[in-house]
Amino acid sequence: MKKITSIIISSLLFVSSSFSQDEVAKKTLDQLSEKSKNYTDITAEFTFNFSNSSQGIDENSEGKIWIKEDKYKLDMSSDLSIINNGETLWYFMKDVPEVQIMENDPEDEMNPSEIFTIYERGYSYQYKGASSEGGKRVHIIQLFPKESGSISKFELYIDAAEIEINSIKLYDKNGGVTTYQITKFITDSGLSENTFIFRKKDHPEVEVIDLR
Repeated sequence: MKKITSIIISSLLFVSSSFSQDEVAKKTLDQLSEKSKNYTDITAEFTFNFSNSSQGIDENSEGKIWIKEDKYKLDMSSDLSIINNGETLWYFMKDVPEVQIMENDPEDEMNPSEIFTIYERGYSYQYKGASSEGGKRVHIIQLFPKESGSISKFELYIDAAEIEINSIKLYDKNGGVTTYQITKFITDSGLSENTFIFRKKDHPEVEVIDLR
């Protein structure tokens, strides 16, 4: 009888702990979402790593991103730039040089302008605890897409004091892990709308391929 009672108590404590962790995850994500919605724009610099142990891949790079509402510009070192003004997407391969023009896909799960609120649309979440990253206490929260796609899960490392994303890990279904480590984060700098447009006149040597 004592053994059965012990099992029941242990089960109740586990369930209670799970609910408590879910509450921490939900509260942190809600705070992150609310805070990000008050920004007029975001500029961030980051380091980038893509690894896949089964394929022997381990690549490092740096980048910068500008975000305003549903628009963004992503600049990866010297070889790639992706610009999206909410209607049109320009995929600019600087080393080719070539730019592909496509219509924006509003359902694109990789749209960086959605990362602060992504949990609100078709994702379950799980609190994985707290850790230290760069001298900061961070909450680790995993997001799992409810519908099948190329990404199996996101892992957000959120600064517990500032409620800002410190780093992001993306796990794909082929065993790849992409890590973005934020090194600089600036908000409300008054980004121009021209930031989110590719102008051919600025790159006369680039071949344009219109896929719309």
